[in-house]
Amino acid sequence: MGGPGRDGLAGGAPSVDGRPDASVEASPPAVPVLVAGRYRPVRFLGRGGMGVVHEAEDTRLDRRVAVKMLTAVEGLAGDSEAWDRFRREARALARIDHPGVVTLYDSGVHDGTPYLVMQVLDGTTLAGLVSAAGRLPTAVVCTVAFGMAEALEAAHAAGVLHRDVKPTNVGITRSGRVVLQDFGLARLAGEAAITRTGALVGTPQFMAPEAMRGVLPERAADWYGLGVCMYLMITGELPFGPTVDFGAIMERALGEGVPPLTGSRWDCPEDLCRLVDDLCRQDPALRRQDAETVRDVLLPLTYGGTEALAGLATGRAREDAVRDARAVQRFPETADPDEEVPEYLWDEAAVLPSPRDAPQDPFRPVTLSDTTRRIVLGSMTPQSALSRQREAVNLVQRGRLQEAAQMLAVVVPVCLSTLGPDHPTTLTGQYWHAVCLARLDAGRDAIELFSRVNRRLARRTDGHDD
Repeated sequence: MGGPGRDGLAGGAPSVDGRPDASVEASPPAVPVLVAGRYRPVRFLGRGGMGVVHEAEDTRLDRRVAVKMLTAVEGLAGDSEAWDRFRREARALARIDHPGVVTLYDSGVHDGTPYLVMQVLDGTTLAGLVSAAGRLPTAVVCTVAFGMAEALEAAHAAGVLHRDVKPTNVGITRSGRVVLQDFGLARLAGEAAITRTGALVGTPQFMAPEAMRGVLPERAADWYGLGVCMYLMITGELPFGPTVDFGAIMERALGEGVPPLTGSRWDCPEDLCRLVDDLCRQDPALRRQDAETVRDVLLPLTYGGTEALAGLATGRAREDAVRDARAVQRFPETADPDEEVPEYLWDEAAVLPSPRDAPQDPFRPVTLSDTTRRIVLGSMTPQSALSRQREAVNLVQRGRLQEAAQMLAVVVPVCLSTLGPDHPTTLTGQYWHAVCLARLDAGRDAIELFSRVNRRLARRTDGHDD
């Protein structure tokens, strides 16, 4: 996670007219073999309004990282004023030392495209939790909000604004830690450059009203984003309804605004309702934006929240691992490279087109199809697959089960198609995939996969079919 992850931690953004960006139906973009001579992309994670994200291997330090290429502002010269500003902003972001803020390791420009190198965290996102569970318990709401408030306070103290606080940018680790990511991307890339490319700085459902009016966002805009995220957690609903029409969202945001929780039908402690209403005020001058007073309301309501949050995140990881394992078992022997490739992420405010004109659902997850697995991994050789498999085993042994399961979910199909179902490397990958499922408490699916491996081993031993 953190940087990006399974639930689209890289985030996504609709185009300025409110419709989903055309890029969501494109195949994963071509990337350099080695970014800045150091970072080797190994897995496409997602695409947002600012750029694309890949999980990568840091070849110097031998660790996994997330590399975000800010393609919205390609053509940045290394000796320009824009580059100097980018470097200053990246340094400011790197100075934030807080467990609730994703760590920035490195930054630079590769062939004219700015990039950021960030830590990868094992977990899910707030968007993923709400997608799976709907309304969240009060203790969980307050625990998440408390972590977000702490992170915003640390960033603001370092002179860094987030400018795009939304559920896909709120990471949740399997231990229940809350981590904000994608801090200051708009400022890092430069608002003027973004405007020229037509990219939207922020996500409409969570964008502060003053930003919609064209005013440069200040700290109050980040606190507004927190308030709307809290509204989503409490109600399980987007504040302006399940629409991607930017015009309609703007009309509601600048008109009636976020519906008040105080006196509403929602079962919510009165103090918490008032806090959300204060954070979501249209006038930034009247908006609650003091971290201490926010924490004073939240802290008494957080009892048991971390444990409950960890349970939800672990459950989400288990569901993802089971879905991936089942997808691998259904992986076809052949695939049509001309078949449409869906985007490997989703975003709560940029609904992807539903297949066969099905009703649009703003919380509809989009998973990596069997065909896409083949296309994305078409260049992977049996040797590189074996190398990735060894990395996955190492992750399992270090307790990083979700990362290992995700890696094996894309490595095993390559082994199946290039080496065959009875090859030792294929069976080893399936075995360790089953280990991941077992340790994530998905016992039934783990037993099924273990049995599949055992049947194949018996077939190899006695030379008979199943």
